[in-house]
Amino acid sequence: MEPLVAGQIALAAVQDVLFATAAGSLACAVLGKRSGMGAPAALRGWQAGLAIALALTALAYLWLQAAVMSGLPLAGASDAVAAVLTESHYGVAWSVGFIGTLLATLSRIADRRGLPLFAVGILVWAAGKAAASHAADAGDFSVREAIHLVHLCATALWAGSVIVASVMLRRAAPSAYAAAGQRAAFCIGLSHLAAAALLVVLITGLYNVMQDTAQAGAPFFGMAWGRILSAKLVCVAAAVALGGWNRRMVLPDLCAQARQDGSGFMAAQGRFYAWLTVEALVMLAILVFAAVLGHTSPTGG
Repeated sequence: MEPLVAGQIALAAVQDVLFATAAGSLACAVLGKRSGMGAPAALRGWQAGLAIALALTALAYLWLQAAVMSGLPLAGASDAVAAVLTESHYGVAWSVGFIGTLLATLSRIADRRGLPLFAVGILVWAAGKAAASHAADAGDFSVREAIHLVHLCATALWAGSVIVASVMLRRAAPSAYAAAGQRAAFCIGLSHLAAAALLVVLITGLYNVMQDTAQAGAPFFGMAWGRILSAKLVCVAAAVALGGWNRRMVLPDLCAQARQDGSGFMAAQGRFYAWLTVEALVMLAILVFAAVLGHTSPTGG
């Protein structure tokens, strides 16, 4: 693998994690409000940092893309950046995504109530990402591109809500029965959100795989794309198993202990958070595999 392509994959993985964390922060903010637990005071600053990081990594990725498309060394790719932006489909898609990062950044810096604009900003970024993916081979504003956009957003909500919640729940120390009940309500909402997002991920993911395998020019496991997808699916299965265990085996006890206002709640929440943390780590692996898959041709060529 060429160093520039490896750099693109690394940056794409970072962007996927940033996007998922941004989406997860939105979801957890809503869940926190509905459960009465609230959200960390630093959430607005976290979101501003995520948006700024997305913008900076987008600029770095554009430079790498200009070097790859022009065949120039990285240090000499500055002249190719303008051409990529103005003369290529990728340039249009990148511009859409970059505008999204700017909207998200401004929403968090300039407006204390800019959460809806932040959501719009990261959605626009995802639209740019979908327009620059394999799904765009079917044309702009195609059904396939729209379904891929839904897949990206659902994956970000699924993975991001778990990642952010695994940090957020540990930082909010319970002190009374009310806090225990609020935490239990938050965990129930998180479980429902993750299950709904997972369902959308599976449906749209199956559609994407069917579209890509229809173009395959080699046996599934004979392609790097097929092997990477298999590794990603193993991680997805692991995340589903971990989430299912928490939902079926741990969450009921957590809710029961919250109602009893006893010391058992601390032990129950410890088990829930431990499994949630492991699931969050698996989610990170899924996002990394997704970045590699996005830079691997499904045609076997």
